[in-house]
This record gives sequence, C-alpha cells and structure tokens, in this order.
Amino acid sequence: MVEQKVRPLIDLYLQYPITYLSLSDLYTYEVIILLIYGIIVIFSFCTNFIAIIIFTFGRRSRSELSPFLLNLSVFNIIMTVYCIPFTITSLIFQRWLYPRALCIVLDVFKTFSVSGVLLTLIAIAIDRYCAVKYPLAIKIYSVHKRNLIALLIIWLLSIALAILWSPARSLPMQEKRLWVNSRSLLKSYIGSIDNVTDTSKSDYLLKSLHYQLVDTIQCVPNKNQRPVEVRRTILNFLQTYFFPLFILGFVYLRIAAMLWRRSNDGNNDLNGTTIITNNLFTHESIQFKKKLKQGIKMLLTVVILYAVLWLPMNVFQLCLNLLCYQRVQYHNFCSHGTLLQLLYIASHFLTVSNTAINPIIYGFANIRFRSDIRQIRHCILHCQGRTSFYYRTRFARTPSHELRNLSSINRK
Repeated sequence: MVEQKVRPLIDLYLQYPITYLSLSDLYTYEVIILLIYGIIVIFSFCTNFIAIIIFTFGRRSRSELSPFLLNLSVFNIIMTVYCIPFTITSLIFQRWLYPRALCIVLDVFKTFSVSGVLLTLIAIAIDRYCAVKYPLAIKIYSVHKRNLIALLIIWLLSIALAILWSPARSLPMQEKRLWVNSRSLLKSYIGSIDNVTDTSKSDYLLKSLHYQLVDTIQCVPNKNQRPVEVRRTILNFLQTYFFPLFILGFVYLRIAAMLWRRSNDGNNDLNGTTIITNNLFTHESIQFKKKLKQGIKMLLTVVILYAVLWLPMNVFQLCLNLLCYQRVQYHNFCSHGTLLQLLYIASHFLTVSNTAINPIIYGFANIRFRSDIRQIRHCILHCQGRTSFYYRTRFARTPSHELRNLSSINRK
C-alpha cells in the first residue's frame, strides 16, 4: 500500500530509506547497469546452453571430462536464471519486486549452484589426479559408471549443503520506505535548507517534490541476528572459497609434481641412463600425457578465474559484516549507501561474469568443440528433410568417414 504523508519531508528523509517504484525513478547509470546485466545474463545463458548441447550430442569434443563440463554449465545456468536477475533488481530498486516465497528459496539456489560448481571442480581435480597417478588401474573401471557415481554425489551434496546452510538466512520483511519523484530535486532541497536568509528557493523546491511513504518488501538477513549473520558469513567464505580452493590447489600441485617427475624420468630414459620398462613412455602414452597436460591447463585456468573473480565479493561480504557495526570506528564509512552499493555491484558483476566466461574457456576455445558446433549447425540447416531428433543426434555422433553417406541419404 501507498499512503500520502503530510509530515515534513526532511523528517521522513532522516527516518526512512529511499526506494524506487519504476525505471523513471532511477538515475541513468542505474538503468545502464540493468541493461549491462541483462546482456550478460542472456550471453551467459546462451553460451552455457550451447555448451550443454555440444557436450551432449557432439562427437569430436566428447571425452571423459564431458559429463563434468556439462554439469558445470547446468549449475552456471541455474545461477544465471535464478540468482542474478533477482539480486541486481532488488539492489537497484531498493526493494523486493517478486513473490515472498522466492525470497526464501533464493539463498537455497545460490548455495546450491555455487556448491555444485565447486564440487564439480573438485571432482574433476580428483579424477585427473587418479588419471596421472594410476593411469592403468583407472582404465579397469567403467568411465560411464565412474562419472555417474561422481555426478550423483555432487548433486546430493549440493542439495544437502543448500538445505543445511540456507534456512532463515534471507526473509521477506515489510519495511516502510520513502519515495520521491526526483532525487536531484530532493538533494537540492536538502542543500537549500541551510540557507536561512533565502527560503523562497526551498519553498519552491518543496512544492515541486512529490513524496510518499511506501510499504515495501525487503529480502534481507534479519538485522536482529547480526552476530549470527557474521558467523554465517565467515563460514560461507570458508565453505565456498577458502577450503575448496585450498583442496584444488593442493591436488593440482600434486599433479604438477608427478608430471614433472615423470617428465624428468622420461628425459633420463632418452639420454640412455635408464631402460624403458614402463608403457607410459610409448607413443600412445606420450599422446595421452600431452592431452592430459592440455586438459589440466584448461582446468587450472577455470580454477584461477574462479579464485580471482569471486575474491572481491567474498572480501566485500566479510568487510560489510565484520566492520559495519554501530559500535565500531568504521560506522561512518558504512553509512555511505551509494558507495557500498557501487562496490557491491562491481564485485557482484565479477562473479556474474565468471558464469559467462567458463564455457568460453572449456568449450569455445577448444578446436574440437567449435568443430562440433559447425557440424551440428550444418545438420540443423541441411537436414530439413529429416529433422527428427534421431537423425540430428546420429549425425552428431557419426564418425567423420560416414558423414558423406548421411549427406547423400538426406539429398534423396
């Protein structure tokens, strides 16, 4: 509900935060921020959706890691669709624009998607570690069964973490906020109040201003439980940033050490100092090691990007909850709402961009991935006579020496 108030505007301004009802209430830079976020959401959804299609039906880009990379894209889409739009619009408009129930489940989806991404990266690291340390033993077990078990564990753990960590973190709370038709006029009016010699300007500005107290919904942590929120923020930092990156760094350092040691052993063998008795140094195993190193470099790039792009948001959340207390010396800094808003948007944008960049690194930058895109696009454009799902799927999975036969069938 919206109710008109006759109380002095300055009293309302000092007592209630500002809120905005429509796009016309926003500054130009805020509208631009919404447009940029809209573009990156669409871009992230499209790149991850294409990655899912290619890893599902592509032939050349299929590998042991394809199910994990597909899983990464699924969690990225969940984050893109269910987390990003709700967060940025609520931040810009300074109120919750959606049904109350979505406020409660929003943190569940956030924790679920972030945990899913991190657990998938950890599963990939462990899989690569086993491939390097036990190259022969790992071939005994079925790849499909091994991947299926790993993905099942990832999803179950992600759901469990989302349910355990998210209850009552953000709740829909009713709060009265002040709406004005022009923030620039409001700023001029507040500045003119100090001029006691000329009250005509302030009277004129006051007549031009329209203001109301608005009943809004705020999807925020309970302010009365701030100590609990501080502990939760620290634990969230440890769970979604520090511990996962520590595990990933440790595993990849072990992999690098093993590859370096075996590379030196291989050089000694080539110099004639030792005798080759292990099939790791056959032509086939050398090619395998080469592909393994390329894959590990790609995965390390994904992990490093996650560490870099998520660091500002984690630091911001820690500083906001640890420093912004009423009893601490940083309270004056924490009272600058616009500055905090811009810092949050900047750090949040970096985390958002991570979901769009990931499929470019492990997908579009790969020659075989791009080849599958061209192949499936060719099938969609030229298989109009037989557009069934069976033919498109079979085309994507058919070896290259049979593609010409399929093309001749479609021409008939």
